[in-house]
Amino acid sequence: MTSKPRWFPSSDLDTAFALARACHIDGTRKTDDTPYIAHLMGVSALVIEHGGTEVQAAAALLHDTIEDTSMTHDRLELLIGKAVADIVLDCTDDADRKRNEDLTAEQRLADWYDRKVKYLDRLTHKPNGTPSLLVVLADKVHNGEATARDIQRCRAEGRDIAEFWAHFNAPRDKQHWWYGSLLQALESKTWAPAALPLLARFRVAVAVIQAA
Repeated sequence: MTSKPRWFPSSDLDTAFALARACHIDGTRKTDDTPYIAHLMGVSALVIEHGGTEVQAAAALLHDTIEDTSMTHDRLELLIGKAVADIVLDCTDDADRKRNEDLTAEQRLADWYDRKVKYLDRLTHKPNGTPSLLVVLADKVHNGEATARDIQRCRAEGRDIAEFWAHFNAPRDKQHWWYGSLLQALESKTWAPAALPLLARFRVAVAVIQAA
């Protein structure tokens, strides 16, 4: 006998997907030509599979729109509602980030580090049960596992791991710090039982990343 779903998908998910597709239509992963929508769909699926609500699932589809596109919180609230828009804003490392093309390489790295430090501080101080936390965890797991797979593939093919790290906005040591700090912040939270397997997956991914 099949069980009844926790919730029934509404047209809000259609709206969220359409907005995500439009905002990221020409985006790809950093390391290959995979359309960026795959990441957004993957994060939303992880949220749903680990106890998330429809609002969290919709926000997961849109979690990078304020950070990486011209979308604003006010515009997003108008298009899909305050609950989703607030989670997306809460997932954003800096809604007023500087444009990379206006910065030197040194300034870009300094800006990246400054944004990550501020993000980690906000993440650390978020109360347990904050709706954005599950979206953040799913996002970090999806990114972390993709990075871990790329590292393992790079090694299997005998390629220089330094060339792999060159795809990122910050060098290897900073990426090691970033993932380790994220894990520490996320481990400090109290998670619902349904989300604990997701946290365990992130630990595994971070171990692979920090060994590379």
